[in-house]
Amino acid sequence: MLLRCQMQTKSGMHAQYDGDVDVRCHNDDDWNDVFYAAVRELRRTAFPDYNALMWTLVSYGRIG
Repeated sequence: MLLRCQMQTKSGMHAQYDGDVDVRCHNDDDWNDVFYAAVRELRRTAFPDYNALMWTLVSYGRIG
C-alpha cells in the first residue's frame, strides 16, 4: 500500500527537512516498518548520509 509520511530531521542536523515522503509498505499497522521505509526512501533520494537516528516520523496515512 502507498503511504504518505510526514518526516522531520532532528534538531542539529546540517540540512533541515520537514515534509512528506511517499513510500510503499506492506504493513501500515507497524510504526517501525513505516518509519524505516520512509528513511530508506529519503536516503535513496535526497539524504544519503542521514541514518535512522537523524529522523522523526511525525505522522502517516494511506494515499488513495
